[in-house]
Amino acid sequence: MSQLEAASDLPDAAWMAGMMRLKQEAFAQARGHLQSALAAGDRLGALFAKYDLSPQSTLPIAKGIFAHISPTERGTRLALVELCEARGDAEGAAQHLERLMVIAPEDPIVLLSFVQIALDTPHDHDLLDRVIALTAATQNDTPIDTGILLYRARALAARGLPDAAIDVLTRAGRRRKDRPDRLFHQIRHDRAELYARVGRKAQARREFEKLYAEAPEFDGLAERLGLR
Repeated sequence: MSQLEAASDLPDAAWMAGMMRLKQEAFAQARGHLQSALAAGDRLGALFAKYDLSPQSTLPIAKGIFAHISPTERGTRLALVELCEARGDAEGAAQHLERLMVIAPEDPIVLLSFVQIALDTPHDHDLLDRVIALTAATQNDTPIDTGILLYRARALAARGLPDAAIDVLTRAGRRRKDRPDRLFHQIRHDRAELYARVGRKAQARREFEKLYAEAPEFDGLAERLGLR
């Protein structure tokens, strides 16, 4: 680490140092290194390419979903989004995501990150409508798609469309292969909450009981079922 930081005037060394500091939750140091790497523009990744190296790092994105990133503008901004989230800097995260939506508009990881951050402000109707529009064509082919559908459903629910949200969650929950348990459990929980919201109490109870059978530690679930 010390050698990387000593060479942090080199964009690739700064990137590696930033990612390592991010893993250590040394956020101030990580931010400085990653911003320095980002400011290098096309020079970022050039040294790695010269020696035919392809370094990658793994970032948590949402509910058990991870992204593999490399020393590019996309990867660096995704790392900065995570850093901003960890520090409670919603505005900073949003700025990086807006840029990511320009440079990688078809990237599902970018879309998942965007919709997740957008749902942190569920009273911004324009932003919710944007999420609904951006996710309209999302299928359920990959775990990333399933994560996107979770947030699409939340946007629909926040806009006062609970039945539409239930339909999306039902579709999202049909595929479990390769899906993280945390994601699947959250989908079941959100659907149960929406059943209760629209007065379908028996279905809500069944969903909560099924969730308890699989994940009794789910936050607040035992209380919801009257078991504590």
